[in-house]
Amino acid sequence: MYNNIQTYSSTSRLLIDCLDKEKNKIQKVQENPPVYQLATKAAADRCLDILRRFPDWHTGFVGFDTETTVYRQKDPQVVSMIQIATRELCFLFQVFRITKINNTKFPPLLQEILTNQDIKKVGVNASGDANWIKKSYGFEMRGMVDLEKIAQQKGYAARSLRELTRMFGDPGLVLEKSRKILKWNFDAVKLDLEVIRYASSDAFAGIQVYESILKDRINEEYLNYEKRYPMSMKEEDDEIYSLILESHPKGVNTRTKTIANSIENHYQRWFKTKPKTDDRHKAALNVIGRFIEDGRLIKVLGNTDSNSDEQNEMKKISSISMIRLPGVPFNKILKDFGKEFFESKGLPQQDSEFMTEISSYCLKAIKKESLAKNIANNSKITSLDRKNRDAVIAKLNELNRKGALMSGQKNNTLLLHPDWVNGLEDGYEKFKLTHDVEDERVENETSKEGDSDNENLEGRWEQNEQTYEPWQDITTFDPSDVWGNKD
Repeated sequence: MYNNIQTYSSTSRLLIDCLDKEKNKIQKVQENPPVYQLATKAAADRCLDILRRFPDWHTGFVGFDTETTVYRQKDPQVVSMIQIATRELCFLFQVFRITKINNTKFPPLLQEILTNQDIKKVGVNASGDANWIKKSYGFEMRGMVDLEKIAQQKGYAARSLRELTRMFGDPGLVLEKSRKILKWNFDAVKLDLEVIRYASSDAFAGIQVYESILKDRINEEYLNYEKRYPMSMKEEDDEIYSLILESHPKGVNTRTKTIANSIENHYQRWFKTKPKTDDRHKAALNVIGRFIEDGRLIKVLGNTDSNSDEQNEMKKISSISMIRLPGVPFNKILKDFGKEFFESKGLPQQDSEFMTEISSYCLKAIKKESLAKNIANNSKITSLDRKNRDAVIAKLNELNRKGALMSGQKNNTLLLHPDWVNGLEDGYEKFKLTHDVEDERVENETSKEGDSDNENLEGRWEQNEQTYEPWQDITTFDPSDVWGNKD
């Protein structure tokens, strides 16, 4: 919720006095900061007429947002409410209630504000809201400013209004997002206090973020995250490396930019300590450089320039096109040792062959339906007598009960049991001592395999991951889950 305003500008004070004198027509639903609900055409017209008498009621830009009553059976996609805010007060125009789908009743002075190019309407996805207004009420807005586009142009990773408000909003303004919004009635004559706060806070946030982001004025509390939760470089590196291990296969040539992108886009701590994308990209390359130096990553393709100043070091790391994690590719472990391992766990021969064929698909949690589809459409999987959907699902459920597969955090997801992954890797080391296996090194593999395997890593990430919400508050994360894959 927005903090109370202690002092108002002279214009706002006079404007508020004028609005409050019309209390029989203009309903004030929140005292501080002032919020006015305009539920009738008469109230809206009177309010807008007062605004016209104060040409400097805004500073050239206003916070802007819309709300729609989702569950409304009649005209469910017509915009319910338009919120307009200055720094010091907010207006909630209930345009659906005012017009009753008769566009001729749309308040003309409100339309004048919305179509005025010189009054900038700022908000996250303001252009998208403008499109809904056009579909709902038949006129084209002008002067929209999309805050997420400004953030992108300035190199900030934040895109949601909630995260931008954390970075650039006034202290005390907290956007409380909830699924309860799906049940709220924005057309009601009497709005609940929670609805009023929700709707007005979004509009207040828009103008605050706009003023601060133009000056790159990030909240001190946001910037102090690193001081409040300090970590050494070694601690960060160890944490990042464990996440790389969870996300990329061992022994497989991987594009350097793929691993760099994974680090900069998914390591949650850096969204707080390095809010700009360029800073995270440079830090990711530096981490990769340190991992190459200490042997935690192996350079496959790239130059050998030994210049050590920072700029040349960055270029040197960037020029390394392919790297890999040390170790044996998991597919090779499955090929050489999988059937023997699964049989040692008590699975019958057919199940052992099936697990050998499918385990690489489910190292991370994957939807059961997606896994079944992959299996049914893969001609290389030959261990099942029948490969229709029902037969595959039945087999997956059976292996889930036997403990070979385990249920993921999300409903209807499966993954290879982590203990079995560790057992395969550890057992393979002993297996190599007594068996003649081919050298697992892949330096001489053609880049074709590396490219084909790794171009799709980002897609595999999206396919296999648990739900990832990049703008969750990092302070709510379990330290063991810093990728943000938990519910």
